[in-house]
Amino acid sequence: MIALHFPDIRLTTAKLFVQEDFDSFLVSELSLTTLCTFQIDGRIAADYFSTDEFAALSDHEFVSWKLLRPFVYQLIRGNRLPGQFRIVFRLAGYNVEKFLKQTGLPYTASDIGGLFMNLRYTDKRLSCYTGTSLNIFDLSKNLDREWDQMVQNFLHQRKIPFEKE
Repeated sequence: MIALHFPDIRLTTAKLFVQEDFDSFLVSELSLTTLCTFQIDGRIAADYFSTDEFAALSDHEFVSWKLLRPFVYQLIRGNRLPGQFRIVFRLAGYNVEKFLKQTGLPYTASDIGGLFMNLRYTDKRLSCYTGTSLNIFDLSKNLDREWDQMVQNFLHQRKIPFEKE
């Protein structure tokens, strides 16, 4: 796990809420405070979708940021940032498989419980915390190191400046 700080909050939040930079991630949960606090459980409500719509979703457990972002943007649009927000992103299953192939780690996708990127905005400070979860016992920290590096590469590629805490 690493902790990162985003010095340019305006740029980072624009890429987060307005642009498509984070759209490939799934959302486990979200908390957002504007005029009140909104809590969103990212688990997909299958009954909401038609059978065809549900089948078209890339991951059948959690909603993608691409689908959720317009709703969240409606909650925060205006001239002020929310008082606080916390978004727990997780890597989609098909991207977990790509990640494992790229890194050469000796796991299968079913070994991985989740690869997480937690964004927190509080006290006028925006931070990111990485996290991993394994479904198997392993003392190695190789998954953590590779995921931490992947998150930093992702931010570099999208020209989102950050500092390690």
